[in-house]
Amino acid sequence: ADLDAWLVHYNTERPHLGYRNMGRRPVETVMSFVSQEA
Repeated sequence: ADLDAWLVHYNTERPHLGYRNMGRRPVETVMSFVSQEA
């Protein structure tokens, strides 16, 4: 349960600083890729 809560926080709440994410959350990066494919 603790790992599940951490994964939700890590992927949907915390901004990532890598050059590919540019400060976006991972879920935002995935959703922008999915919307480009449609």
